Amino acid sequence: MSTGAQQNDAAGAERDARAHDAPGTSVEGLAAHIAALSDVDVAALLAARPDLTTPPSASFTALAARAGARSSVEAALARLDAPTLAVAEAVVALGTQEATVLAEALGLEADDVAARLERLTRLSLVIEAGPVPGLVDVFGPHPFGLGPAAADPPPPPPTLAELQTDSGEVSRAALGMLRALAWGPPVGTLRAGGRAPGAAELLERGWLVREHDAAGRTRFIMPRQVALALRGGVLPREPLTAPSTAELEVLPADAVASEAARHAEEVVRLIGGLLAEWGREGGPILRTGGVGVRALTRTAEALDVETGTAATLIEAAAAAGLLGLDDAGATWVPAAMAAPWLGAELPERWAALAAAWAASARTAWLVGRRNDDGTLRPVLGADVEAAWARTLRRRLLALLDSLPEGTAVTPTWVRAALTFARPRRPVPEGAVSAVLAEAELLGLTGGGALSRAGRVLAGSVRGTGHSHDSDAGGQVDDGGEPGDEEGLAARLEDALAADLPEPVDMLLVQSDLTAIVPGRPAPALAEVLERCAVVESRGGALTVRFTPESVRGALDAGYSGDELVEELSGHTPTPLPSALTVLVDDAARRHGAVRVREVASVLRVGDPAVAAGLVSEGRLTDLALAELAPGVLVSSAPSGRVLRELRSAGLAPVLEDDSGRPIIAGDGGGVRRGGAPAPEPA
Repeated sequence: MSTGAQQNDAAGAERDARAHDAPGTSVEGLAAHIAALSDVDVAALLAARPDLTTPPSASFTALAARAGARSSVEAALARLDAPTLAVAEAVVALGTQEATVLAEALGLEADDVAARLERLTRLSLVIEAGPVPGLVDVFGPHPFGLGPAAADPPPPPPTLAELQTDSGEVSRAALGMLRALAWGPPVGTLRAGGRAPGAAELLERGWLVREHDAAGRTRFIMPRQVALALRGGVLPREPLTAPSTAELEVLPADAVASEAARHAEEVVRLIGGLLAEWGREGGPILRTGGVGVRALTRTAEALDVETGTAATLIEAAAAAGLLGLDDAGATWVPAAMAAPWLGAELPERWAALAAAWAASARTAWLVGRRNDDGTLRPVLGADVEAAWARTLRRRLLALLDSLPEGTAVTPTWVRAALTFARPRRPVPEGAVSAVLAEAELLGLTGGGALSRAGRVLAGSVRGTGHSHDSDAGGQVDDGGEPGDEEGLAARLEDALAADLPEPVDMLLVQSDLTAIVPGRPAPALAEVLERCAVVESRGGALTVRFTPESVRGALDAGYSGDELVEELSGHTPTPLPSALTVLVDDAARRHGAVRVREVASVLRVGDPAVAAGLVSEGRLTDLALAELAPGVLVSSAPSGRVLRELRSAGLAPVLEDDSGRPIIAGDGGGVRRGGAPAPEPA
């Protein structure tokens, strides 16, 4: 026998004797424990385990029955980090609450284990009499992958590492069986007609036990003492340590501020463009809810972004209350608060978006993916709502806030850190990358590091947590909205304003129809460039290009050619190049050569005097009649209403089709076109 095995035998004999075979405490024992708590401790228990409060329990026995039930225990365990969960499972596996014994088996410090045991006691998961029944049920018959303890344990084997280096101790087949069962599950079933070549020598040494199940199949079970010896006396296969931050890059503060501020300014600009686009043509609601792919694609093209980014922007605008349904409830359009938002300063507009994002339960990254029914999820649809998304955003902010300033995270590291903080609350695949991308898009992070404003937002969503939640990813409030909304908005505005560079009111126009703003453009300059130029690059400076199409956009927005030249000249230190003034003059000359009017009805009147009388008739003003040519009137009202109004005025109008033939009502109340033959009798 090896030295390591002898040490394991001496250290673990007493522990193995009282391992998991002892049952958890009874409901009566838990009720007595809770009844002995002070009012403050009972209140703390109910606050930490809110599922116990609804409905209220009539007695301590009823409360204990619920607190010890598996469903309630699972809810409590979902809020614990990996080391605390491991301590709870070790109590079940080893049947002891001795901190030194648990610490040795878990690879933790005894003081740390004692503190975590205290927390488990405050949660009424482990009390003096032992673990509650639900805790034993949750970890099942093989906590930490251990089998039942042998009543008459054999001499413990060497560790797996020692067996692998000592090729003469056991055969390769036996070593393979030991490796398969040592870390669990501790039971192997032999298929009918199968063989287990290494089993005989392990059975002879007592390192395996053979039995038969109800179906008559052979089962090999590894006793608990054997598995612990093979593991070297430890319970977890991997160390209980949080992901290291040593691999993460630390960015300079000014680099983070510059990148985050640039993103914040850009997202505000894009949301403004979204509101303008949906003001012209909103997002029609599908029969099944949400807004369809056509509107999403149109928006992405208008904003010059990917459809995924467009979906994120649409959801962000709706979360901030900037989009709402029209009067008919059929189309998403800019809401009433969109106008004051557009008129506010950049920090104020951004703060509204950031606060709404942190409180949002929307999963924009799922737009375009199929749901459980196989249908595509639409933007603004009901099936991109998920309560866990709000919690994930807040956990992520709290995690980033716990890191040193400038620490740039990666999705892989964040997922590992969040999993360590709450192993029993897994994060859906792809969600971490998506939420990090949203935070970067909004300017809450710059280059993956939390910005100044991001830290303000993180501080507003952090919960009190517990001193032994070893990762801040677990210390957040799972519900409710951030308090003091006005105060939060003001702090967010101040934080962003502190990182924004001073605006530049200077436009350097080149003869090749490009122009440069050497910094962040002032609001007035940004507005005119948004209307009349195409952005070629953004960054420390803004580069734009003037094109016939972009200049036409400014003319469509209401500028005249002279007004546009005057506006641009006011921002340039030198006269505008002739190439630009010629471009504007040419576009202005062509603009409006063809005009389009939207009408609902056309009236043809043979007598010009009658036509003039209709236009001036006071009783027909609601029809908004206008004469386009002699005897040709148009109206914005539908044809049915025009017919009714004209008949009420004493006229006898006739409805005609596109070819000018009268439409005549049939005998059966149907409608047929004049000149068409009547159908043959049946």
